[in-house]
Amino acid sequence: MKKGLLVLMILALVMPVFANGVQEEGAYPERDVTVIIPWSVGGMTDVLTRPIASWLEKDLGVNFIVENKTGGSGVVGSMLVENSVNDGYTIGTTSMSTVSAKYVSPVYPDIHNVELISQVITIPAAVTVNADSPWQTLEELIAFAKANPGSLKNANSGIGASAFIYAASFGAITGIEMNHIPYAGYAEGVTALLGGHVDLTNIPLPDVAQHVQSGTLRMLAVASAERHPDFPDVPTLKEKGYDIVLGNYSGFVAPKGTDAEKIKILDDAIGRCLQDPAIRSFLLKAGYQPLYSNRVEFAAVVADAEAQLEYLVNELGIEFVDD
Repeated sequence: MKKGLLVLMILALVMPVFANGVQEEGAYPERDVTVIIPWSVGGMTDVLTRPIASWLEKDLGVNFIVENKTGGSGVVGSMLVENSVNDGYTIGTTSMSTVSAKYVSPVYPDIHNVELISQVITIPAAVTVNADSPWQTLEELIAFAKANPGSLKNANSGIGASAFIYAASFGAITGIEMNHIPYAGYAEGVTALLGGHVDLTNIPLPDVAQHVQSGTLRMLAVASAERHPDFPDVPTLKEKGYDIVLGNYSGFVAPKGTDAEKIKILDDAIGRCLQDPAIRSFLLKAGYQPLYSNRVEFAAVVADAEAQLEYLVNELGIEFVDD
């Protein structure tokens, strides 16, 4: 009898353990979520991801633990996300560099090996000239360029680097020829424009914003889907008849095969986050343009980025470099 009671007691203790192995999970999320950032602390993605992760903690009631996994210009961390367990408790961040990685690295992540969750920002390229230049509008600049092929000097970050990609795309879509002047980076290119050594640049908006606001540079257009909140008077290239959206973006992804309902819970929460005035204000002050896109809309953004890069490689013969 005593042995029988002992067996029943042991079964009573272990049965919940076995049951937990076969029962459905509780409401997601019910434990900590790890957020992998493939870039370093203090970088673009790190700066924007941490406040969003903190907001999600309050909204969903679990910890969102941010981990920076650097290496290979984002390759290491991105591939770590790809190879993580697809239970919804490991997610990561992505940007256009995930798409372009295959052009600069022998081993690279594949955006199709993850599930898209949400886009959170866009960093558009811009068309910027010196405030003392004769061109007040995009139309005037393009008209001059077409009348004087190759005479405009465009400051970028070197053949195949990001600012060169933006400039080459801008030239191709508008049908103008420019003289591309390479600089070590964005800062040097902007300095050249400020000094009147070049005529324009397509360097992204955050890097020219303060000079436009101070009146030393003039932004003629922005290559985003919609006007930037800080520059409501600057038209988009799309408004001007050029169907092009250029620049970087950042968003969240999960390992391939993550349950669709879990993706939706995260997506909806991120959507609520991007409506928070404090989050939007933080991102704008940091130089980013808040732009929430759900997973379907985000897929269209990624597909467009892939198409742009393929066009540059296959049609324009551009060779990418890692910058």
